[in-house]
Amino acid sequence: MNTWLGILAAYVILALGSAVLMPGPVLQQDGLENLAPGGAAFFGTDPLGRSVLELVVRGARLALLVGIRGGGLAVLLGTLFGLAAGWWRGPVDSAALWFSGAVAAIPGILLVLTLGFMLGGGLTALLLGIGMASWVGVFRLVRAEVRRMRNESHVLAARALGAGSIHILHRHLLPRVLPLVLVQFTLHFVFAVKAEVLLSFLGVGISGAASWGGMIADAWAFNDLGHGRWWRLTAATLAMAGLVLAVQRVADDLRDRLETEHRALG
Repeated sequence: MNTWLGILAAYVILALGSAVLMPGPVLQQDGLENLAPGGAAFFGTDPLGRSVLELVVRGARLALLVGIRGGGLAVLLGTLFGLAAGWWRGPVDSAALWFSGAVAAIPGILLVLTLGFMLGGGLTALLLGIGMASWVGVFRLVRAEVRRMRNESHVLAARALGAGSIHILHRHLLPRVLPLVLVQFTLHFVFAVKAEVLLSFLGVGISGAASWGGMIADAWAFNDLGHGRWWRLTAATLAMAGLVLAVQRVADDLRDRLETEHRALG
């Protein structure tokens, strides 16, 4: 667990450091095109003379931004809808179930792409698209948990004492579902990162932003492997795999701890 948290911390430090030390666009260096990894360029350079290391670090900044905000929005929407549907039931529950079913019927990445175009493109549109396309899983889990807890003794006691629904949801139910929500956030973080990389690879990502998906697409377009230039594709792929794997391992550990606590309480 500590190893994977350390890897995540390294990504965060690199992303924050790049925001301070690399505020402008990636510089093109004449005469340094397609350099292999070495002393002049640790990760090599691309056909425009740009540092592959700098592109990877900037891609990490974008991946973390999209993962945290896009995944966070999905978890927020799913939690709010799940709390409301699980507690009030009736028409609220029926409407939420219908809406979630309609969203789930559309492939996630296709919905992200469609919403991104409808909202005009850009970072905000991408984040909204990811959030609105991937909240259903959180909603179903939170709804089921709230329906299970609504008849527990502490909730019934709060209702008997005259506590309102908002108070019960905020003070009694939300704290109980937060561990579950935290695990779901890590999973939706991964979905958001993969969605951004895929859209950038397809050329419909965030215009002008350095992205791992854009690096992979450029490596394909310039036939890097065909010319023996393996470093750009390798760097982008390993950077994405490292972040996704670290987050997934942390999520697995959090899920195991949550299940252990539930068995202990049960």
